[in-house]
Amino acid sequence: MVVLIMTMGIMEFSSLDARLANRDIETAQAFYLAESGLQRGRSWIDAQDTYPTDGIEPFGEEPETLDAGDYMVTIYADSVHSTPTRPAFTLRSTGTVDGRATIIETDLVPQSFADFLYYTDAEHEPGTGRCIWFCSFDHIDGPVHTNDQLNIMGDPAFDGEVTSAYGGPDDNNQNHDPSFQYYNGDRYNHIESADPSNPPFDEPTFGDGYSLGASAIELPNNLNEMKSVAQSGGIFISGNYEVEFAREDEATGDPMYGYVSYRKAGKRWNDVDLSGGGFNGVFYVNGGISSMSGVLDGRLTIVSNGNITISDNVTYYGSDGLNLDEGCDDMLGIVSGSSILIDNNEANQDDCIIHGHMIALSDFKADNYHTGSPRGTLSVRGGIVQQFRGPVGTGVLSGDDVIILTGYSKDYCYDWRLRDTPPPGYLLTGSYTQLGWRQVACD
Repeated sequence: MVVLIMTMGIMEFSSLDARLANRDIETAQAFYLAESGLQRGRSWIDAQDTYPTDGIEPFGEEPETLDAGDYMVTIYADSVHSTPTRPAFTLRSTGTVDGRATIIETDLVPQSFADFLYYTDAEHEPGTGRCIWFCSFDHIDGPVHTNDQLNIMGDPAFDGEVTSAYGGPDDNNQNHDPSFQYYNGDRYNHIESADPSNPPFDEPTFGDGYSLGASAIELPNNLNEMKSVAQSGGIFISGNYEVEFAREDEATGDPMYGYVSYRKAGKRWNDVDLSGGGFNGVFYVNGGISSMSGVLDGRLTIVSNGNITISDNVTYYGSDGLNLDEGCDDMLGIVSGSSILIDNNEANQDDCIIHGHMIALSDFKADNYHTGSPRGTLSVRGGIVQQFRGPVGTGVLSGDDVIILTGYSKDYCYDWRLRDTPPPGYLLTGSYTQLGWRQVACD
């Protein structure tokens, strides 16, 4: 009887173990089915020309059968992460196997060009076609993307993720392989390599990794969408203007914080209160901006279909002059249908600081970058997006170092607030950014 009882107990334990093992298998299968649905849903939403409606089931009201079970995908509006110009969505996928369900979700927002510290379509100078190099002493602290090949001389530091579409699925040149171009210590002996360094000459730092052969991201060829936003609740003016933030009041001599002022050369200033109701924050100049400087206190996007010239530091009220304060609530977008230029004037000879995110449908560069003496450091706290990479200085390789001869060295740091709150009316890439992933339930 003792032996019989022990045998029955062992059989019961074995049966329980088998049931538990089968349950684990079904749970894992349900999870993988949910992931498959999530990936398919992500591909669907990326392919749409319009935003999805709340509660839509992109593949129908019935679950999709796959392998040993099925999955169901639903897309919901995400009120937590949405803004008036950038609606967010939650993509939910439920995988089910033999009655056991796993639910996983991801939050998506339309990707903005403000999601990048640095973006180029082409890593060469417009007109000449000369490639431009990231050099020793260059510090790029934030997400980087180029549709071209990155050119590296010496030991630049990239602290954020770096992606290059050179040799990727959207590159039409079949002779391109995913790679960097290294200076290799000689102006006539550059090499291409997919390796993360080329010792002893070129040893960049990739603090958050890199991806070669990525998908391309296309820059718009006009600013018509931003023009429409400005004409519907913003400011739209025509002509060539000077723009100043917190200009000095003629009567009191005090800075007019919270205002943006504009005028034609030699004319009277027009002052706009950025805290005033009814203004959507987009200021469009149908012409050029010959001068921009000052301290911004507020949220604003300045747009011009011509050139924009930075004549002195452009900084935030919520900063120490260089770096942003923890509670800073200022945000600036600077968008040009042509070029953004750092003026070669007296004010910019000893460093230049720009707070804000910039988009140039041509290039961002220092005026007369190849003349005169070194001008110190160009510090950007925000981001730079440009069609062609504009030069900001020249240098020469000396051993392991690059000596700046003219123009600026670079200190570019991303403003991570841009991921949640880009400047008003900012340009979108047409794709989506994933904010988070989570497993909601498992039965």
